[in-house]
Amino acid sequence: MKIPFVLVSLAVLSIALQGQEHGSATVREAGSPSAQSDANRTPSSVRASSISAELTKGIDTKRAKVGDEVEARVTSSAKLTDGTELPRGTKLIGKVTDVHASSKQNKNAHLAFNLDHAVLKGGEQLPVHAALTSVTAPAPSTSANLPMSTGGAAAGGSTASGNTSGSAAGSAPAPAPAASSPIVTSSEPASTQGGMLRGPQDHVPVGNLPGVMLTGTSDANSAGSLDAMGQNISLESGTKLTLNLSAGA
Repeated sequence: MKIPFVLVSLAVLSIALQGQEHGSATVREAGSPSAQSDANRTPSSVRASSISAELTKGIDTKRAKVGDEVEARVTSSAKLTDGTELPRGTKLIGKVTDVHASSKQNKNAHLAFNLDHAVLKGGEQLPVHAALTSVTAPAPSTSANLPMSTGGAAAGGSTASGNTSGSAAGSAPAPAPAASSPIVTSSEPASTQGGMLRGPQDHVPVGNLPGVMLTGTSDANSAGSLDAMGQNISLESGTKLTLNLSAGA
């Protein structure tokens, strides 16, 4: 008895479907959770290491120009995830990529720079990509803001002592100067605490520079940018940087 053509077609279709299901199972097996996790991680998150550094040359939006060299140094020994050692003192070099000074026409100041290579021991240069996560300027000196010592009053009393012949008899002796009490200062202002970026386009305050904000970036040619309204931006030598650093191309 001949097998109807329809039954033959159904059998062929069934075999094909079974082959597809087997292939899908193989793909699912290859796409294990660990493999998917590796695939979903961005290159920067795989290769970047958190580095502490500080500027060794100041940057001021009033004088800086695009292309000016930016210099920093690693302040604590670190290692990139590819195994490259960055001893303390390793130089990080880059340049100003964008700058606008505050002016009458435009009150806002803007500064962006990169750090694109490290100078290793022996002078070898390693291309790197840096992304700023925080900036903290050196703490301002408080000595200039302290009130003048009240010791001048005691000194004045000592000077007047030479003229007591006419006044001592008619007035009670001046009380001894009280011991100077400690100067009470307010708690450290919140502006001294710099924020930590959580991702590109995030905005956080720069430590010790009230009114200056740090913005993250996903631009490979910039480590980050700073903006201020109604004032210029001055990053002195010694400004602390934290950044995610990875080996560049």
